[in-house]
Amino acid sequence: MDRRTATRLSKFLSLVLRHRPDEYGLRMDELGFVDFESLIDVIVAEDILGKNAEEEVQKLVEGSDRRRFEISEGRIRALYGHSARVNLALLEDDPPPTLFHGTSGDRARVVSREGLLPSGRAYVHLSATEEEALAVGGRHAENPVLLEIDTAAARERGITFHRATDLIWLCPALPVEVLRVPEFPPTSQPRREAPPPETPRPSAPSRSAGQSSGIRRLEPDPEGGFKRRTRKRQPRR
Repeated sequence: MDRRTATRLSKFLSLVLRHRPDEYGLRMDELGFVDFESLIDVIVAEDILGKNAEEEVQKLVEGSDRRRFEISEGRIRALYGHSARVNLALLEDDPPPTLFHGTSGDRARVVSREGLLPSGRAYVHLSATEEEALAVGGRHAENPVLLEIDTAAARERGITFHRATDLIWLCPALPVEVLRVPEFPPTSQPRREAPPPETPRPSAPSRSAGQSSGIRRLEPDPEGGFKRRTRKRQPRR
């Protein structure tokens, strides 16, 4: 499978297994699983893969470093990223002292006031390493901001953490008090520049002496009224 097809397949699996199984006629159980064979039928019908679809999907799932998906007992599910509320049945685990979250500067300012919320997902997604957090944040901002989560302070407040993969941790909303957000300089209004001076319009060139163009005059008409007369152009001396 070439890289382009692999990317398309991964995005399609994320769409179906995290957000829209019903649109493709797939029934998701409370743990987030759908029938594997039924999903393969959808993938073939959508013309993403052909006769080797089952084998290619298994290779993608098992060969991913980030472990986005899981196949078990003839079923498949996404391990994180759900917009729908599902019970992933992940056991509570002891997180490292600090977890990380990468986001945009504008979003970080909101987090510093309101806390870190799931933002349309079932859980807040955290990263085990700074590198992973910045890589995730880099998909949403050119210069992502790194947030740090004090997991001990969070657990004192009753917040539980669940390890989805070696790199991804899940938890409910986090209050500002357990976050370390970089300080931002106050935002300032853009400086208004004075409008450029108007460029004077060039004046019409004056006629030099001795130069004349045809001048139309009204002369009396013997029959009454006036008739238009044009002087002949004088030769230049």
